[in-house]
Amino acid sequence: MAHPPGREDADMDVNSPEQASDMDVATSPDMEHRLDTTPCQVDKHLDFVTINKNGHLLLGSSSLTGRYWGGSIWYYDDVALAPNVEKCVVGYEVGSGVADGVFLDDKTILIGQDCGSVEFLSITVESSGPLMTSMCRVDDHLDAVTCVKVTCSGKTALTGSSDMSIRMWDCQTSTAVRLLSLAHSQQITGVSAHPSNEQLFLSSGMDGNVLLWDLRCQKPASCIYRDWDDKPECVTWLGNADSGSAFGDQFLVGLQSGTVALRNTKNLNCSIYSFQALNRPLYRLAVNPTRPTLVAVCGNDTKVLVVDITNEVIDLKYEDDRHDDFVRGVSWRDSECLVTCGWDKQVLIHCI
Repeated sequence: MAHPPGREDADMDVNSPEQASDMDVATSPDMEHRLDTTPCQVDKHLDFVTINKNGHLLLGSSSLTGRYWGGSIWYYDDVALAPNVEKCVVGYEVGSGVADGVFLDDKTILIGQDCGSVEFLSITVESSGPLMTSMCRVDDHLDAVTCVKVTCSGKTALTGSSDMSIRMWDCQTSTAVRLLSLAHSQQITGVSAHPSNEQLFLSSGMDGNVLLWDLRCQKPASCIYRDWDDKPECVTWLGNADSGSAFGDQFLVGLQSGTVALRNTKNLNCSIYSFQALNRPLYRLAVNPTRPTLVAVCGNDTKVLVVDITNEVIDLKYEDDRHDDFVRGVSWRDSECLVTCGWDKQVLIHCI
């Protein structure tokens, strides 16, 4: 095709340095471009919340409606700012729902996804601003990851899945160092690392069993609780690293009936004490790290409870029903402050 009269071929070189200068286009090779991974919005279903020792908050959200499920991770340096998308430090979008996550240290995160992936994320501060990036993603689980916990040493982490397996991860190498396949005969509902022994942990499953795991043994699992009619939905050790050995033998089971049952690994004959927390299945239990007699409870309900376990008796300490949908995440900021999130897209602060 002929060019218009009076127009040379050189005029068509729109990428020439001369034309860039005329158009005031910056061409400096030193220009920095920030790759912002922060999604445009927080998904409605807030599935977990966790707080590190500096008081910084990690929030996991999922979009559980529509044809495709997605998720996102949000990091805030002040718990009062969540879930405002404009006030987060940095965010990260994932291609699946996010069931649970933990801080491995101040800037390293481990999350479990509904697609079965386990992903290690890192928060870095570049000259252009903070950035959350994926260090490693491993697709070892064959079904949704339901729970993620870090052990007392901080060197390893545990993941439980609907594929009925539990994996232990090396936090430095991002590799699975222990595979416990068919740990339960149905999906894993919860895991809890021992407060002072890295080799011990508890797991609960929809098969009605709570198992005590001792990784030092050739056959590491032993059943310490069983109820096929009122199945365990969550489990946690009581106490912390400074607790006495007697208190460290106690554990709490959250059941489908909404009951929490206090048990002891040294005496499996009967429940020490039971307390009707909710009238619906429980979902999470969170022990206060500095006041280990206080345990936060949530489930398929709008209520948040804190119970006090003293002298082997469970008493109600606090109750709140400000949420408008199921409460899914509970985490202690300090000895007197509890943070919760739910499927109503709210993050609430409770002063105990």
